[in-house]
Amino acid sequence: MRLTSDKSTWRLLRYLNCWQFHTMIGLIFFEAILGACVTYLVIQIGKSIATDTFTAWHLVWLVAAQAGSYFLHTISWIFGEQAGFRAFAFYLAQFTRDNRYKTELLNAKDQREVVEPFLTNETFHLFFELMYELEGALQLFFGLILSALVLGSEIDGSLPIAYAIVFVIVMMLQFAVRKPVMRAYLNNQKMTNRMTAQTYTAWDNIFSGNLYNFKIWHRRFKVRLIDALKAQIHAILLREGISSVSGMLGLIIVFSVMAWVVAKDANNMTLLLAMATTLPKQIDMTHEVHSLAIGWNDLLALWTRAKGVVDHMDPSLKNDEGESVTINERINLDRLQLRQNQTKIECTSIEDALAIVLMQPTGRINVRGQNGSGKSSLLVSLRAQLKSQAYYWPTADRLAFNFSASRENAKIEKEADDENDAGIEPEIESAKNETIHSEGNKNGYSSGEQQLESLREIVSNTNAKVYLLDEWDANLDANNRAQARALIDQLATRARVVEISHRDA
Repeated sequence: MRLTSDKSTWRLLRYLNCWQFHTMIGLIFFEAILGACVTYLVIQIGKSIATDTFTAWHLVWLVAAQAGSYFLHTISWIFGEQAGFRAFAFYLAQFTRDNRYKTELLNAKDQREVVEPFLTNETFHLFFELMYELEGALQLFFGLILSALVLGSEIDGSLPIAYAIVFVIVMMLQFAVRKPVMRAYLNNQKMTNRMTAQTYTAWDNIFSGNLYNFKIWHRRFKVRLIDALKAQIHAILLREGISSVSGMLGLIIVFSVMAWVVAKDANNMTLLLAMATTLPKQIDMTHEVHSLAIGWNDLLALWTRAKGVVDHMDPSLKNDEGESVTINERINLDRLQLRQNQTKIECTSIEDALAIVLMQPTGRINVRGQNGSGKSSLLVSLRAQLKSQAYYWPTADRLAFNFSASRENAKIEKEADDENDAGIEPEIESAKNETIHSEGNKNGYSSGEQQLESLREIVSNTNAKVYLLDEWDANLDANNRAQARALIDQLATRARVVEISHRDA
């Protein structure tokens, strides 16, 4: 379920709202003050040359103000980075809290395609791009206002009015076209996510060596790549077209006012010399107004994409027509059997199944049924209702376990020892260590060994009331299956175990 625009905006602002972000804004403002001081000192240098009162101290103060501006600019980035990391951390924590028990979405491929890119570096980089554009826009905004006020007080009052008019016109233009720009960038985000989601399966479809599967994957990737390119080009053309119009309007207005000031005060050499010394600055300020327009579009695009992140924080199960459905609709209870100690237990509803599971504190219940009858869906539905009382182990899991990390660390330590024994500098071979995790199958474990190690860790380190085990014996040979059965028997002595197994006990 998508959030409304207002709710997503406030939620996004809540992620950014922190003392690091406020400190960044304060530093940017003081940086703009020092930038305005530089403009003031340049004007005073021009006037002192005209009155023959120029000294080296003018340059000293100018260098000091500019150096201070550079220093504050650097420091502001430190707090900007902290704010970006914090925003991403809070986003992921919020997503975790909101969706931790939505087990029914585990195999919802459509929802996964839409949401999963937001759980990767896609959102991580998005927050930092947003911070980068926001900091740049604030620097331009504060700098333009303060420098324009200095020009107005020291040269002519019409100059800040000209910049204000340009700014108002530019912002009115941006406001007028904000909706088509937002739609263009939302579509751009959607198409990019579809393309990114397709690349997540590239490894399997390429390295399997199966030409049939590769052709299907490549065809889908090509279509999504073209759609993403079209959406990107449309968004860029819309942004650049608006920015070009804004830049031309700014040049016409500012330079017209500057020409009028020169013509009006043609006999005032002190003012004209001050005008001449600030001419590069005013050209830069005109360019900055244009940059602010471009930056506004980029900021609006990033803000829209960031709102898209927040809008998808509450995924829901939907059918092909986009209508919300429940996982229970996939369960055919009349085709399922629940057995305990080889005794069949009647079950006519999900509520009955839940009551049967909770009837006793320990023991094993086996879920039987033909393919497509909803065995896995029943476990998923029970997990969603039991929440933290249950531990769910899906068929093909990508869950995080400690055993894989332990073997990885052991490999790294062994290779480091071998390198040191051979006289090889560890830092020279550091890139080699980074690939260890991706070699083999969970760091050298076969699929059966992975299941057995996972099950050992589940028994040793978890303490749930109910364990839901989906096809726990699918990849086990006779020896490993006997060990796994002993572990499950151990679980069943302290908790309720609901299992799906195609082999008779």
